[in-house]
Order: sequence, then C-alpha cells, then structure tokens
Amino acid sequence: MDLPVAPGAAGVTRTERSAGPAAQASANPRAAHERALLVRIVEQTLDAMEPMVVRILRDEAVSAEHALHIVVMDPTRDRQAAFGDAILLERSFGDPAQWKADYAWYAREKTRVSWRERRSLRTLLAQCPDRLNAGDIRVEGAVRDGVWIIGASGAQPWYDHAIASVAVHLLEAALAQTSAAAAPESRAS
Repeated sequence: MDLPVAPGAAGVTRTERSAGPAAQASANPRAAHERALLVRIVEQTLDAMEPMVVRILRDEAVSAEHALHIVVMDPTRDRQAAFGDAILLERSFGDPAQWKADYAWYAREKTRVSWRERRSLRTLLAQCPDRLNAGDIRVEGAVRDGVWIIGASGAQPWYDHAIASVAVHLLEAALAQTSAAAAPESRAS
C-alpha cells in the first residue's frame, strides 16, 4: 500500500508490504499491533533521515540521478520466509518516474542476496565471494547488522552501504528509545 508522505517530503514515495495472506490470517491482535508499531518506527526513522539523504543525493558525484531506493526487511520474519513476504517497507527518494535505471530493482536484488546469506554484501564480496550464485548482484549496498537487513541503491555503492548502515543504527536507537519509554508502563501493570 502506498502511504502518504510527510509534509515537505517532496520526491519521496513510501510502500509498505503486507505480511502475506497466510501471515495475516494467523496473526493475533498483539502481533498486528507490534507490526504496526514497527512499521511506524521505520517510517519515522526514514523521515528523520530524509534531509540528510536528500542533501547527499544533490551531489551528482554521489548520485547522477539524485535517486535512492531503500528496502527494509522485517526483522521479525523467519529466515525461511520468502523474500517478497519478508519486505517490511520500501522508500524511494527522488522521482522514480524520472529515473533512467530501476533503482528499486537494484535495491531489492542487493537486499535479496543479503537476506539469503544473512550477511552484508560488503562482507560477502570481500570475504566469501564463493557464496554468491550465478546471477547474484555483485555490488555493495545491502547491510546486515543484528536483526536488520537494509538495502539501498541509486548512489555510488559505498554511499548505498553508508546510508543503509545509518538506517540500521537509527532504527536500533529508535527501538531502544521505544523500549525505554514503555518500561515504566510495563512495571505499572
């Protein structure tokens, strides 16, 4: 589903992925609430990153098309989940209709390899290229850190990697803040 963009967020599109019919049917209300909270935290984190990303993308040496697409995998999904079903959220920065390349496709392909191997592409390429299959994308830009796997494409690969890394660390901070804020409530109940 396409989500409305925050005021002032020109050139940004959001897409939230559903958890798939089977997962939705078996989901309990608490799981649905927790997933909605997770999506909201990811959206807020990407909103917070937007000024930085837009500023970085203004430099044509970084991104000739001033474009970036980010794919965020659902950290609660089982490793055996199909890649498409495990995508939590995607966001484009820039105007996808004007892109000469399909950066969303590239971001998904980077993320797909990282999801399958449970490693950052930088690590795979440098330390275990033998794990790559014929047809796998061979450029960095998907990061695995802790439970998070986030891919990016549209900028130079080292910037894709850096922006995905920033997203991971900001998400970890946002989740820690959410847990800290909820801690007094859980003690009171």
